Amino acid sequence: MDDLTIANFFTVALATGFGVAMINGLIHGYTGFGGALLTVPVLTFLYGPVEAIGMVGIISLIGATQLVRETAGQAQWRGVIPVCIGIALLTPVGSWLLFNIDADLVRRSMGGFILVFALILLSGWTYRGPRGVLPSALVGSVAGSINGLTGVGGPPLALYYLSSPQPVDVQRANIVICIIFLTIMMLTAIAVGGGYTKLVIMRALVITPAYIFGVWSGTRLFALAPKSWFKKVALIILMITGLTVSLA
Repeated sequence: MDDLTIANFFTVALATGFGVAMINGLIHGYTGFGGALLTVPVLTFLYGPVEAIGMVGIISLIGATQLVRETAGQAQWRGVIPVCIGIALLTPVGSWLLFNIDADLVRRSMGGFILVFALILLSGWTYRGPRGVLPSALVGSVAGSINGLTGVGGPPLALYYLSSPQPVDVQRANIVICIIFLTIMMLTAIAVGGGYTKLVIMRALVITPAYIFGVWSGTRLFALAPKSWFKKVALIILMITGLTVSLA
């Protein structure tokens, strides 16, 4: 590995990423989203935006596999597919910007997007409009473009589904499926852009077990906790994360 040694690989930065990934996995396992809300901003400060988003793509894809297996049968696929189409169409646009604009601007955009959605939550607003093919595809497009640029495209999906009249289990399943597709598109875009180096992949693989454990713990918590807690907890997580990242 050239001049890479144990001493300069297993650093405080890597240990920090490991701990944050475990916490973020717990959030993802319980709510079905938020797999990047803490990890991407922290890793961005430690390694830079392209490296951070690339690492989180690997971590989230592996870590969320167990969630997909558990929730796929509960998802409303007729409504999920248009969202995924929108994600597929607009993720490359956001990723192109990620590779071609200043890293500091990406960081500020990351915090700005999360803060916007945190403020929406603080206002108490919920989406009450139509939920057909076009609105769903539009939500997917917004999430895909934001995710391609910042790696934190989950909030639009969460707001859209958490305000739906569907049962909590269906809301969570829809979010899980859309998030895993969002992750796949993000990972693909980073790979095409040349963002994956040996070091990025190694760091991601070291951090992944912590994320998997967190997701497993969050899933168990969802099964045990009262379903009435779900929406409140999910919205509080979005709000706190948005304010924290934006003010960091």
